Amino acid sequence: MPDQTAATKRGSLAAKAAARVREDILSKKLVPGTTVRPEDVGRELGISQTPAREALQALRTEGFLNRTQGVGFVVAPLTADDLRDIFTAHAFLAGELTFRAVRNATETDVDELEAVHYELMAAERRKDRDRAEERNHAFHRLITQLGDSPKLAQILGIVARYIPRSFYVEVEGWDAASAQDHEAILAAFRARDADAAREAMAEHMTNAGRLLAQAFE
Repeated sequence: MPDQTAATKRGSLAAKAAARVREDILSKKLVPGTTVRPEDVGRELGISQTPAREALQALRTEGFLNRTQGVGFVVAPLTADDLRDIFTAHAFLAGELTFRAVRNATETDVDELEAVHYELMAAERRKDRDRAEERNHAFHRLITQLGDSPKLAQILGIVARYIPRSFYVEVEGWDAASAQDHEAILAAFRARDADAAREAMAEHMTNAGRLLAQAFE
């Protein structure tokens, strides 16, 4: 049991370290070609080299880092066109999950989704970006859960790693665009129009990709 607990803790630390380095890459704090060493990551985050190394290995598997002989890990090339391609895939997957979510959702589910959206709007009016980000993620998380397609959701989660958690801070104009897109998605849920919901979600993610690519250029 102690070994299992230690492994679980190490895995959690590795996941947090990977998320931090991933954000630094997407925000261009770490640019392509930058060397990333486990000892540096461990020192910065206050963790040992073992979870730090596991984090960097995971990011290599995801395509964020490359492994170079004699150097270790370096930030892999990532272009605006790469991000557009990623969001093309994201739009398809999220759209399909939204289509299924509309067919599965109860009136209570739609009410809950609407409540999350209104909480998001309230946070935006207060300029509370942290709360807005959290409610935005909750909105999409609820739709994914309602889609009831675990494997599709798992693949979407992999693609979603290329979306900065700090989207509201990093991407200018996203808060307003997101609000309009969410209204269209909600309208489709209320109308029980699964096709319209899929189209609205796909358009939403396409808009996100366009804005992020512009910010990345």
